[in-house]
Amino acid sequence: MSRPHVVTSSELQSLRDLELLTRATVEGLRQGLHRSPFHGYSAEFSQYRHYRPGDDLKYVDWKAFARTDRVYTRQFRETTNLSALFVVDVSRSMNFASKFGLARSIAAILGTLVLDQGDAAGMLAVGDRTQFVPPRSGHHHLRVFLAEVSKLAAEGLASIEAALRQAATLMKRRGLIAVISDFYEDDAALPQLRRLRRMGHDVIAIHTLSREELSFDIGGAAELIDLESGRKLLVQPSSIRDQYARSFNEWLASVERTIRRDGMDYLRLTTAEPLEPALRRFLVGRRGGN
Repeated sequence: MSRPHVVTSSELQSLRDLELLTRATVEGLRQGLHRSPFHGYSAEFSQYRHYRPGDDLKYVDWKAFARTDRVYTRQFRETTNLSALFVVDVSRSMNFASKFGLARSIAAILGTLVLDQGDAAGMLAVGDRTQFVPPRSGHHHLRVFLAEVSKLAAEGLASIEAALRQAATLMKRRGLIAVISDFYEDDAALPQLRRLRRMGHDVIAIHTLSREELSFDIGGAAELIDLESGRKLLVQPSSIRDQYARSFNEWLASVERTIRRDGMDYLRLTTAEPLEPALRRFLVGRRGGN
């Protein structure tokens, strides 16, 4: 199937043996059900998916293998009812370096994994307007999901708080909510994350940052512009780099500590590191912690 180019097939290939599992009990699912690499084989047939190591061979479609030389397993409808919503920060602070490209790739990859495993994925972004794709399952919806993610632009004036408030209204059933943001508005955003967790959702906070934000490596004297307010500031980076690093790292530690204390998963991803290995470590960690 042709997929919009917000993410390449090679970026997905190394992760396709993994699933995005839920840690929490969500409506319609028993605790720990997503430990299994196969779903609901005792119910109505739903679709095929690629074989993964550990799948029961009795559910392999050997006729399809003979025709295509590819191994598929049959998947059924009984447990394809996990709903995952990807909330993407489209505020202007995300439009720095290649940070927003990273955020879109994360949403595309994780959303594809959810849909490939037979569950439902949706997307929400609140900027100058609301962009919402309701969580649904199926191969056709995968194309819709990726197309909408590819259209996102970090041009909004609204904060991530507005999107999180809307997510609490839209997600009627308990599910998985992955929030992709730089969390610069942490004072407003973190209470909303806590609210979603208390509603019973499995919440993942994915903290996206650029290499330049971490190192403040911007050369000589520079004019910094606040992408949210437009304010400008002339700085000499070499004179404040150490102080900046200390303050920034203290803030990062505070955000992570608060999120983990409230029972949510925290994943920090930067433009300075390859995406696929970092996602693999995270996904394997969730699978092992179930």
